[in-house]
Amino acid sequence: MVKLSLKLMIVQTIILGFTYASIMALFGFIWGEKFNIWQFIFNATFFGLFMGILFPVMTKIATDRVLKKTIIELNNDEQLIFEGASTLKSKSLSAGGKLILTTKRLAFKPHKLNSKKTFVEIPLKEITKVKQHNTLGFIYNSLIIQKADEELKFYVSENERDVWTTKINDSIKH
Repeated sequence: MVKLSLKLMIVQTIILGFTYASIMALFGFIWGEKFNIWQFIFNATFFGLFMGILFPVMTKIATDRVLKKTIIELNNDEQLIFEGASTLKSKSLSAGGKLILTTKRLAFKPHKLNSKKTFVEIPLKEITKVKQHNTLGFIYNSLIIQKADEELKFYVSENERDVWTTKINDSIKH
């Protein structure tokens, strides 16, 4: 499952807090208010802590609850290697859910909050290539799984993308 990175949360806290406080100070300036350093510090601290720490923690708790309810049955002849939250983006489907890697397949099941409930299952022998892709050029969260006739893009946690890539590549070699 997704692990929260303290370093990432601290960076988010600083960037989001400073950005919010700066925007609020700019609006104050436009409206003719005098700059107040204490108000700036309060806005930066409160908004930064909320968006940088509290929001990711609340999101993780909600995600974990939804994923625990999203069950992908294993066949008798396979073992679970890795699982985690993911969003699948393909030509016909875009949905959040659970991605699992087993000794036989890569499977994705949308969670119950999605309107589309298409289950995707890719036997490991059909995977021809696994590529990493950066969203917007700097967010390291997407994997592209290539089959002979199709390409599927999965968005996973930045902390887990390298793990997914390594485990899938190791599994398709066996």
